Amino acid sequence: MISSPPKLRDELEVIRGMDDIPLIFDPVTGNYHRITRSGEVVLTYLDGTRTRDDLVAHFSRADQGRAEALSRQIDGFLAALDRSGLLEGSALPTKPQGGGRVRTSMLMPRIILTRALPRVLEPLAAVLRAVPAKLLVVIAVLGAVAGYAFGFHTLFTATPPPQDLTVTAFPIATGVMLLYVLMHETAHALVAQMLGTPVRGLGVALLFYFMPVAYVDRTDAYRFRGRGGRVVLAMAGILSDGWFCALSGTVAMNSSGLLGDTAVMLLGMQLLMLVINLNPLMPSDGYTALEAATGLTNARGRAFALLRHTVRRQELPAHLAKLSKGARRGHMAYGLFSVGYVCLLAYAVFRGVPVTVHLALAAVGR
Repeated sequence: MISSPPKLRDELEVIRGMDDIPLIFDPVTGNYHRITRSGEVVLTYLDGTRTRDDLVAHFSRADQGRAEALSRQIDGFLAALDRSGLLEGSALPTKPQGGGRVRTSMLMPRIILTRALPRVLEPLAAVLRAVPAKLLVVIAVLGAVAGYAFGFHTLFTATPPPQDLTVTAFPIATGVMLLYVLMHETAHALVAQMLGTPVRGLGVALLFYFMPVAYVDRTDAYRFRGRGGRVVLAMAGILSDGWFCALSGTVAMNSSGLLGDTAVMLLGMQLLMLVINLNPLMPSDGYTALEAATGLTNARGRAFALLRHTVRRQELPAHLAKLSKGARRGHMAYGLFSVGYVCLLAYAVFRGVPVTVHLALAAVGR
């Protein structure tokens, strides 16, 4: 039990995140701590002048039955703040801001390669801030759409079949694709820099501990309130990929031999990358953009729960029953799109097996 008058550390900041959820930002660790809206109210009274008993008396308003329940809730809330080192006198975190260079999770350990991106990108970001934001977005979107259309039209109509491509083009295309991925992540970082929420670092994550994936730490995107900016931040990588897709298509259209084959393989890899980045079933760029645009969290869970209860003709739980008709239709559409995505992906994998086997055999000289 917290005995002395609890006081929130002075350097902490309370902000609102996705779905308007209150968050406490700790500049010592760089961590965000999620709290409830009722907890946010209690925070305003943690100024070191009120004891725990004062807080219970104030919020219970002399109601003894209510005081007992509030007593347990306030004790739990204060204990959680104390464990997180958020109260004056709590054990302070020992990690520096942003943590170390290596972080682990259940399925994706992450290694920070550099924290210098904000400094490197600021000169360009300063120039772009002088241009009207809407104009920049229109140019980026139109260029990306045109680039994807041109690149994939070239891939499917003006290139040789995969089995006729030079095998040595594959490792070259893979190397170039890594540069494209780096530019994809740099695009996220550039938009974050323009919005005043610089990324914390550029690094590599090992998906399932063996598949390398580049990423930028956009934790501080929580700090930007505008939905439009959050959507652009989430989609920046996909938009930049469209411009590079146009570049690959131009090379594939106007080249032959090893260079042309490399460009064709790059187009195939870029198509796969687009499919992955629009994956509605994982925390992809597309899913992040959807959350940013709607202001919702766990839209995927709500959508599949709604589909499941509808198909089984079961009574909807309270959190789904209270959705408006428009929101319900939107979640249903998202769920059906997700099912269609899985079916299309399964079909593409099935059709791609013979080509993959052929390329693998050719690579080993068989």
